[in-house]
Amino acid sequence: MDVFIAGGSGAIGLPLARALAAAGHRVIALTRSGARQDDIRATGASVAIADALDPDALAAAVAAARPTHVVHLLTALPKDGPRRASDLAETNRLRVDGTRHLLAAAIAVGARRFIAGSFAPLSPRDGVAVEPRDEAAAAVRSMECQVIGAARQGLIEGSVLRYGMIYGPGTSSTVSMLAMVRKRRLPVIRGD
Repeated sequence: MDVFIAGGSGAIGLPLARALAAAGHRVIALTRSGARQDDIRATGASVAIADALDPDALAAAVAAARPTHVVHLLTALPKDGPRRASDLAETNRLRVDGTRHLLAAAIAVGARRFIAGSFAPLSPRDGVAVEPRDEAAAAVRSMECQVIGAARQGLIEGSVLRYGMIYGPGTSSTVSMLAMVRKRRLPVIRGD
């Protein structure tokens, strides 16, 4: 496979790039600045630099990569995880506008599959979708609907992976979250 990982320098992107490259796949990891190039190259992946909110730059990066598969892991979360709604503003834009740009670029180059990492706590309950109550939830819903909609239209095979907020050992946001759980300070959102 030829895999383009948008968000390839992040907490999930780097280990994914490493695993895919180790399995013999050609991997191109997108980052919006050159600061993480060495980290990406250390995984065995090539580097693409573009801002996902710039549709022309992103389309050029995807076209140059010519991937068969595109993985959407775009976020702009603080290193220790979000603490307030304003910490999610840029990630919300990436989930709405960045998804639109990335999907369009993937479809334009003929990629076969598009996989988006989503957020498990917003999953439907008993088969009934939970209505978004805030901008972050609405952004996640937009991202998922764009991917599933493109798949239903036959434009690309699309999948949404709803995983939680724990990204693995040694990730600062995971360490911080586990500390909050141990102190019983992790907020719980109920869908009443």
